[in-house]
Amino acid sequence: MLERLQTLSEEEDYDFEPGPEYDVDKVSLTQYAVVFENSSAIDDILKEAHSIHKELSLLHLEVERLSAHNERFSTSVRHLTLLKRDSDCIARGIQQRGEALYIRIQALGKESSQLEQKESQNSAVSRIAQVQYETLTCVFNSVMSDYNMSEEKQRITCRKRIQRQASILGTEITDEQLDVLVHKGGEGWVELSQSLQTEGGRSSRWAMCEIKGQHKELVELEARLKEVHQLFVDMATLVEEQGCMLNNIEANVCRTQDYTKQINVHITRALNECVCVCVCVCVCVCVGVCVCVCVCVCVCVCVCVFVCESDLDL
Repeated sequence: MLERLQTLSEEEDYDFEPGPEYDVDKVSLTQYAVVFENSSAIDDILKEAHSIHKELSLLHLEVERLSAHNERFSTSVRHLTLLKRDSDCIARGIQQRGEALYIRIQALGKESSQLEQKESQNSAVSRIAQVQYETLTCVFNSVMSDYNMSEEKQRITCRKRIQRQASILGTEITDEQLDVLVHKGGEGWVELSQSLQTEGGRSSRWAMCEIKGQHKELVELEARLKEVHQLFVDMATLVEEQGCMLNNIEANVCRTQDYTKQINVHITRALNECVCVCVCVCVCVCVGVCVCVCVCVCVCVCVCVFVCESDLDL
């Protein structure tokens, strides 16, 4: 066996022929780009989500601007026509941009579902798309809720002004009657103007013009609120579809809390055991040291006794 190994070693040495030497600095190395799987899809999703989030931030600023205009409208007695025109323009812009953003968010949700079916539910790209979709949905819902609240405040202000001006002219209008007049639109204003006919005068004409403007604005507000409510119905459907997922997330969070409590108990128990072990080790070490000292003392005593006896014998 030893001779066989020596023969194989000699054959390998004989067959080995060193190749030409290369200078590493002179050799040109080819560079390759590393392309990760689905990187383009993730980049597209993040880019679209960032764009939508930016548009939502701008939309939120417009909602705050509308709230400021409505506040000025409710407290001012001058330039009401100009303030109303600005408020209507801002509100229409918010509504149009909100509908466009809703369509884009829906498209992102469909893309998330397609990626989940194509890749898998646990793949990185599908999970990223799902998280972005849910986050943008919540932000959109919050912004449109603020817009709806602002329009509702303006609606209440218009109703109070109409009722106040009508009471000045000697006619009391209840909320139910005002709802009917607003629902009829232009016909409602004809009925309202006929019921408010009084003897001529500048104050009565001014009050009639004021009521007419408030009635027209209230009709437009009701129309805008209906369209916004339709968006809220669609959003409510989305929230119901995500309810199961949210329940699963809540259950996982509760489980995590339970596991955390168990881990804390085990860690405390382990620390107590480590302390006990350390104490036992220290005690054993101390006992061992004491025993060693005693042994050394005994040995020294024995040596001394032996030396003394030897001296006495001599």
